[in-house]
Amino acid sequence: MKNILIVEDSKVVSGAIKNLIEKEFNFHCVICESKKESAQILLKYKGKFDVALLDLGLPDAPNGEIVDFITKFNIPTIILTGSTLSEDEVKFRNKNIVDYVIKDGSYSFVYAVSVIKRIINNSKIKVLIVDDSNVFIEKIKKLILRYKLIAYTASSSEEALKVLKLNPDIKLILTYYYMPNINGLELTRKIRKKYTKDELGIIVLSSNDDKKASTNVLKYGANDFLDKKFSNDEFFARISANLEILELFEDANNKANRDFLTAMYNRRYLFQTGVEKYNKAKNNNIDFAIVIIDIDKFKNINDTYGHDIGDIAIKEVAKILNKHFNDYDNLIARLGGEEFCILISKKTNDEVKEILEKVRKDFEINVIEVKDLKIKYTVSIGCSFNFGVNMDDMIQSADNSLFVAKDNGRNQIRYRD
Repeated sequence: MKNILIVEDSKVVSGAIKNLIEKEFNFHCVICESKKESAQILLKYKGKFDVALLDLGLPDAPNGEIVDFITKFNIPTIILTGSTLSEDEVKFRNKNIVDYVIKDGSYSFVYAVSVIKRIINNSKIKVLIVDDSNVFIEKIKKLILRYKLIAYTASSSEEALKVLKLNPDIKLILTYYYMPNINGLELTRKIRKKYTKDELGIIVLSSNDDKKASTNVLKYGANDFLDKKFSNDEFFARISANLEILELFEDANNKANRDFLTAMYNRRYLFQTGVEKYNKAKNNNIDFAIVIIDIDKFKNINDTYGHDIGDIAIKEVAKILNKHFNDYDNLIARLGGEEFCILISKKTNDEVKEILEKVRKDFEINVIEVKDLKIKYTVSIGCSFNFGVNMDDMIQSADNSLFVAKDNGRNQIRYRD
């Protein structure tokens, strides 16, 4: 569970924020009303807080002394202030602060909670910084890490493309416009040949008076443009806005491409995206396998325990398959009912067989405990290494192997080479 520290002497303010946080998230909030009390709490929790919200005017720390104190624990900090005093921003610029929230109504508390959510979500998001200046890379990297994002760096566009190839799940790239060989505009154009704007965000940095640069990068695929003389506030606001837009796109795509019960890819996505993986593997002679997995005697589970338990059994399949195939080169989809399909790339036949045997054994020994029930079931598996004429042909081949496994007694694997 995530721990949120709120240091605020107004019970109304701290209570409102705590209620909003606990209503929306399963986070644990700890409220302190003074610097002294926060010291005791931090000692108790050994400084293990994910985010801190700090009031600048506390009874025993009226001039923001709490910020210097909390900074020692390296906790991402949101400042709660009753004014718009810019000197506060200047005074605490180099501290671990990610945002300022002016306490001027309920919306400000909603905004504070949205920033907390952003920081918590950032722990899984990869960002690539591209610049030929090591000094500037370090400056941005410090801010990225303050925002709890995962930072990658590259000193040229060529290096950036290599990093992106090794880390295709990078969600955001910050690149300087003027770089030798391949500049930020050309880098953007190259990336857009593979990634759309809703898959990977690109923010290009240059000077604010370079209007042509900003127009060009936005026209040719950048998501945003940022003046290289940015303030910390603007930097975090732009990062947050771009990540939120990407997440909205991802959420919409997930609703269209994911199975509602298991959150795995659905049949539509399998046949839409799987063909690309199949063709790439076939054309480039890459090791490739298609696997069909089916729960044995699933009808008995539904008839004996009801469809609710049947749904739990199906979710358990997703859990076990994700454990073994949670890799970018694989694609797992629910075909329908109790049947699942896996596309496996870049693994030899022997490696695939070894993994599938582990999967079969996992199901064999697995027990699902629901209330007073203990449910056990096995699976049958069919696998094809034969590309055939097309992907449909290869899936049919794996499906035929599955039927052989069923006919021969279930709880086994059959292969088509």
